[in-house]
Amino acid sequence: MASSQDPGDPAYRRSLGGGLVLRWSTAADKAGCMMLSPLALQQQEGQESEFIVRLLEPLVDGAFYKGSFTNWALCVDTSPTQKLVDSSNPESYVEKLRRSAESAPERVIAVVYCVPAEFAFEGDAVRVPVSTVQIVACKSTYRLAAGGPNIMDGLFEMVKARARSTGCAFMVTCGLPQYYRTKGFEYALSMGRGLITHVSGLPLASPPAHGIQSRYSLRRATASDIPDLERLVLAPRATAEIFHAVGDTATMRAQLAWLLGCRPPAYSSPEYPVDPFFVLEKRDTAEAPPRVVAAAFLRMYEPGSPRIMVNPLLWDSEEDASAVAQAIVRELIQAVEALPTPDGSQTKVAAIRWSMADDHPLRRWLCAHELAVPAPETSRYDHTTTWWVTIDSLPRFLEALVPALDRRLARAKGVLGANYTGILHIAAPRASGGGVVLRVVDGLVTVAPAIAGQAPKPNVSLPRVPLIQLMMGYAEWQELKALFPDVAIEPAVQPLVEILFPKRHLGSTMNL
Repeated sequence: MASSQDPGDPAYRRSLGGGLVLRWSTAADKAGCMMLSPLALQQQEGQESEFIVRLLEPLVDGAFYKGSFTNWALCVDTSPTQKLVDSSNPESYVEKLRRSAESAPERVIAVVYCVPAEFAFEGDAVRVPVSTVQIVACKSTYRLAAGGPNIMDGLFEMVKARARSTGCAFMVTCGLPQYYRTKGFEYALSMGRGLITHVSGLPLASPPAHGIQSRYSLRRATASDIPDLERLVLAPRATAEIFHAVGDTATMRAQLAWLLGCRPPAYSSPEYPVDPFFVLEKRDTAEAPPRVVAAAFLRMYEPGSPRIMVNPLLWDSEEDASAVAQAIVRELIQAVEALPTPDGSQTKVAAIRWSMADDHPLRRWLCAHELAVPAPETSRYDHTTTWWVTIDSLPRFLEALVPALDRRLARAKGVLGANYTGILHIAAPRASGGGVVLRVVDGLVTVAPAIAGQAPKPNVSLPRVPLIQLMMGYAEWQELKALFPDVAIEPAVQPLVEILFPKRHLGSTMNL
């Protein structure tokens, strides 16, 4: 295949000198990508656990993400191999991968992994394709001595070009603010502070009345539950202000099947138990068949660990939130402690960490019934609970949002009138594709790139940080004006800005 000069093209290949080359991944890079990925989870080179390697393995499997073999922006070292790989433990799965990675003609030394997903806005009025950055890693010896900043800048140039070429309106990531801000990302959405259930602090459960059994029961999910799980994943989407998920149904079903343990034999390992999915069933009457009303997927920190992470916590949005929250907490602890462990010991759960948005109704009930407490807040930029966003082209982003903008205008007919006409000319930094003109005619929006020197003159001016936060609904323009003195909005268009870009909450998320 001939090389390409387009950084987003699968055939792109660029030499950095010294044997280092930027290119996109192929199936032959599987071992290299897998062995580098644990660095993104703060595991040290040479000490990667099989549990973490297996945990990240789906990222190179085409059944889990479309094009997983080709979604990695790589820097490879093509110089002759200098290091002999230690083969003292040839039967170790991790050692086999390490040997394969380090003996490859082109050894992976830095990666940025991006996968396609989508955001839904305004109760599923519009679905916007996005590119999600999930893994960023570079071998320590290459970070400074071999031009690490140039390597990583080149990799981010590649993923941004790939996002443009695939029609993505913007890119998102969760990560360290001091790093991602240098790559053009800004704080845009809060996913909530998270919750922690300290088992020792749980209030005692009220004993059931004599002769009355609970109508709720928890059990391990099976492949036959995939239709119900898919329904639970999508249940909040129609009402959520903003919803993040995989882009297509087939991929979602493949991911759910994977999480339920439907994997090829090559993935089986006694040291890597399948992280369990549980479903909560309810019988409306003693004779009625059970129906699935909620589900919890556990991400185990380590086999037999006293700490577990529930992400996602699914719910049909109809069943009583209080009853669901209490039933899941009580039965989940017992279910986890009954799971087998590699050494045969019994797990004793000490804490459950829940990952859900602030507006999730189950979050409120967990707190209200003293079943969980908010996780300690270290920073408003907690990298595990926030979305960082970069908008490459403001005109393309707003064009994708037109159905959502029209819907917001329709709700404001009592304020603006049904035949409202107006113009917003947003002056934006060059990094966001330049300015944009939004014309509202009879309550409908059209979008066009602004042309320098041509009318109308800008009536809204936003630097990069407040621009992204206003577009994503993190803050209202008045809040941004208080924080950023260079936010300028003419009084005549303030009502239109407030209607088109209100403050929003990430009501639900499904990030498998």
